[in-house]
Amino acid sequence: MTSALATGRGIARRMHEHPLDRAKSRDYRAMQFNFVVSTNERAVRLWQSLGFDVVGCLPRAFNHPEHGYVDALVMFRTL
Repeated sequence: MTSALATGRGIARRMHEHPLDRAKSRDYRAMQFNFVVSTNERAVRLWQSLGFDVVGCLPRAFNHPEHGYVDALVMFRTL
């Protein structure tokens, strides 16, 4: 997560690219995130722009303070 003040400055992208680069340098073959809240559209778009695909859905797994129970996504990509 980043501060709302950091929105649009590329900080979240750099924070997400760093572990991908580290994993590649250590010969990991893939990376998976098990709980991306579906209503966090910016995060979902960011992960997708970094090559991640939605490979699973946990129906109504997260109790969002505004939207009630929403899905959590499992996102995966090879390295």
